[in-house]
Amino acid sequence: MLGVVGVIGVAAVGGGAFAYAAYFATGPQAAEALPASTLLYVGVDLDPSGRQKLEALEMLEKFPAFDDVSDELDLDSESDLRRTFFDEVIATSGCDDLAFDDIDSWLGDRFGAAVVANDDDPNAPEAGGDAVVILQVTDADAASAGMEEIKDCSGAAQMGWAAEGGWMVVTDDVESATAVLDAAAENPLTDDETYQRWTGASGDAGILSMYAAPAAGGVLADQLDADGAFDPAEFGGSDEAAEAVRTAVEDFEGAALTLRFADAGLELEMATQAQFGDTDLLTRGTAGDLAASLPDDTTGVVALGLADGWYDTLLDTASTFGVPDDEIDDAVAQVEDETGLSLPEDAEALLGDGAAFVAGGDLDVDAIADAESFEDLPFGVKLLGVEGDEVQDLVDSLLDASGAPSDVDPEVADGDGTAGVATTPEHAESLAEDGDLGGSDVFADVVPETDDVHSLLFVDFNAGDWLESLARDLGGDELAENAEPLAGLGLSTRIDEGDGVARTLLRITTD
Repeated sequence: MLGVVGVIGVAAVGGGAFAYAAYFATGPQAAEALPASTLLYVGVDLDPSGRQKLEALEMLEKFPAFDDVSDELDLDSESDLRRTFFDEVIATSGCDDLAFDDIDSWLGDRFGAAVVANDDDPNAPEAGGDAVVILQVTDADAASAGMEEIKDCSGAAQMGWAAEGGWMVVTDDVESATAVLDAAAENPLTDDETYQRWTGASGDAGILSMYAAPAAGGVLADQLDADGAFDPAEFGGSDEAAEAVRTAVEDFEGAALTLRFADAGLELEMATQAQFGDTDLLTRGTAGDLAASLPDDTTGVVALGLADGWYDTLLDTASTFGVPDDEIDDAVAQVEDETGLSLPEDAEALLGDGAAFVAGGDLDVDAIADAESFEDLPFGVKLLGVEGDEVQDLVDSLLDASGAPSDVDPEVADGDGTAGVATTPEHAESLAEDGDLGGSDVFADVVPETDDVHSLLFVDFNAGDWLESLARDLGGDELAENAEPLAGLGLSTRIDEGDGVARTLLRITTD
């Protein structure tokens, strides 16, 4: 009996492990058929993991408009997705008589397009190599016969292909396609450390992935140079500025991007280098915590962390990239005249270590449009690392210099190392205090990490009925009904100064 129980237990664990793997597995991707010399790559996965499919269905089924297309785009059906993709491609190919059923038996679910470096005779010289298309195929012989039919009906004079290991590479001729597959077998893109670095930084696999190799920066620099983009005349006659821009492009370290479904929402994650050239960072990682400390009924916020010496860095960057020093000096003088501020001291004292520009709770679009006084506007600013009294003096100076109407009188409240500036005392005080926006479900869903966030945009679609009202004004009841399921939007950039990577995450969630 114990032996039977043991066998059943092992079978159950094994079955559970298999189901878990199937749920999270994404399967082979088109990058496997490309060599490490690939400059640019775009991959499409029409059969993502089971988790992705469930997340996609959970999100899309919430929108009334999805009912109109669900019969044609059944996300549980692999063939329907491929059929839709096929129909879009064929519509511009000239192969009007070619039907999806003709290729259904050999066409897989994953596709890609790429530029592979080629210095000899590239078919895309402006891109630095050969443009190729990668198809997942289940039957190489049938796929080759199908490609012959596509070549004939499309009238393509230069078209060749080769297949190996479940992948077909299509380009100008058979020799080039074979060379790509041979190079991939010897040194695949997926084993390249740089590719792994950037695609790993852009998170889990999704329905769309993109990668740009460091060498793509050199190709772009050559192309821009050929077009005269680095002509010193374009930079006020400055050879140094032209060279600085060229160097920044040539110093490109690579980048990757992934689009995926997650948590009943859609997210786009991108990884790039944090700095280009020798310029210092303008920002610091205080924006996430600053936004998280806002009142929990905040409708929207744009937050930015500011690095020490950000003002000088801004001017140095402008100078490095071609703005003449005399123009910078004139602009600074004009700002001082028009604002009454003394730069940079007053600018740094006013903005401190970061600023969050806030739309308050229960935003009413119609009420804002019909506002009769300054106090009716639900906007404010939370400042980090400042003194309330000093901020009040600077605000007064700005108002006097600008000639603002007498009824425009922002309120300033002092907090613990913070200050709130708003149209009413109550709003200013709520901003200066330590709020709990970071504890709200909507904020946490779209901004999952606040540490080291340098810049942030957050919108709460559930705060009042402002989105529904705006959508109805713009597109009627149908648009309003399809806007109703939306919960929140977050766009945040985190910078890890240790590995020099900037990770930008855009998330849109539903209720």
